[in-house]
Amino acid sequence: MIGIDLSTQTAHIEYMGNVVKRAVLLSLLIASACLAGCTSDDDSSDNDSVIDLVVYYDATSGMIQENIQNGQQASFNGVELTFDYAYTKSADGDVASYYFEAGDGSSRITVQANDTGEITYNYATHGLFTAVLGAIDETGNEANKSITIRIDKRTLWGQSNTDNPDVMIIDTMPDCECDAPSKIAIDSTVENIQNAGGFFGGPITVSWLLTGDDVERDSGQEQIADGQNAQWLHDEFNPGKQSWSLEVTLSENDERVNIDHDVTITYMDEESKPNPLPTKEQ
Repeated sequence: MIGIDLSTQTAHIEYMGNVVKRAVLLSLLIASACLAGCTSDDDSSDNDSVIDLVVYYDATSGMIQENIQNGQQASFNGVELTFDYAYTKSADGDVASYYFEAGDGSSRITVQANDTGEITYNYATHGLFTAVLGAIDETGNEANKSITIRIDKRTLWGQSNTDNPDVMIIDTMPDCECDAPSKIAIDSTVENIQNAGGFFGGPITVSWLLTGDDVERDSGQEQIADGQNAQWLHDEFNPGKQSWSLEVTLSENDERVNIDHDVTITYMDEESKPNPLPTKEQ
């Protein structure tokens, strides 16, 4: 019978176990060192960290104002927004230029930092726009950020002294790849013009009809006495992306009226918060 020294065999097993543990630990240390080196290289190549992009703006929303009278545009005011980039700095040289992308399909606006630190843009169409604000330094590093801008629209549409009202077209198609408006709000007034001297005038029956794709909203009929007026208030929620028509129908062709539509197209309040320039009190 061959004798077996159990204590020697146990010690050998423990020794081999320690060798394996050391090898595993060494492998882990090498892998960690490699990962640390890779992460460091990625951070150093990140141009966004070189430029401290600071842009101030007082507003990120507004409402277009349009006035159409008797088929002619009497006035139009877009929404003018200003962005102040002057506090933007780069750790890798001077800032060379600033830019603004409105998100409405227009071309990028670029200004030279030596000339100005502001960019002003006038929005002429409604929508929820994703705008991009950016800066580029003299060595080509670039930083930018995106914000959401909400532009609603209000149209004052009028027709005077008519016995054959025109149809108002309400276009809810936004000028961006974004959600449709949340609401059309209609405040419409029809006035039965009083005849000269108060003679020969009579009441008329009026009705409003709002029509969209497979949708009709009828106000029902309302009688208006000579020299009086009637009003229709209507909110159309989730109107989609389409063209709506607003039509006024009169019962008497020989009676003349004044028509005033006040129509607003509004979006959900999803714009970014303003970032005004801090004051000393702040």
